[in-house]
Amino acid sequence: MRLKYLIVNAILVANLLTTLPAHAGAYEDFLQAVRMNNPREVAALLQRGMSPDTLEANGGSVLHVAAFEGHADVVKVLLNAGAKHSPRNAVGETPLMLAAIRGHLAVAEALIAKEAEVNHPGWTPLIYAATEGHAVLVKLFIENSAYIDQHSPNGMTALMMAARAGHVDAVHVLLEEGADPAVKNESGKTAMMIANDRGHTAVVTVFRQRGVKQ
Repeated sequence: MRLKYLIVNAILVANLLTTLPAHAGAYEDFLQAVRMNNPREVAALLQRGMSPDTLEANGGSVLHVAAFEGHADVVKVLLNAGAKHSPRNAVGETPLMLAAIRGHLAVAEALIAKEAEVNHPGWTPLIYAATEGHAVLVKLFIENSAYIDQHSPNGMTALMMAARAGHVDAVHVLLEEGADPAVKNESGKTAMMIANDRGHTAVVTVFRQRGVKQ
């Protein structure tokens, strides 16, 4: 019995040693295919058993990676394979937020088509898009029911963030779509006051042309 036990355990150890490197290799191949924008390889590895919700070492999913890089076709492959559309990474960002801050319109459209979260507490895709002045994405999120005056954790709205960075086009879109210029942040500042403090005269002019006084 003792000999049989040793033989069985030796076989199990041998099997483990041969399967682990193969799995590790598939994992690295999968991450590489996502990073290199290779949707065919991503699909093939999914067929071989890789999860569409596979995580990177930093805690983000492969969907986060594809969204950040703007790989729309890979994003679609992952979503069609059942990837969760709104997972959070280590700092609480969703793939749609990463697409928003990077200005990846096709990725954002693909995520929204799969009902990714446009609205949630805290920082949102709309605020991220406004922060970087991606006016087309700002409009896309508003058209998909984004809460236009939602506050970030520090009291900043999308309009404030766009004004703070001097993004005239984004400010214009937000005002056209009904953003409230009278809202104040934790410091008691409106978007126009923030723009004025930063010396963004073109943004201040947009506010004044709409009759905003402060």
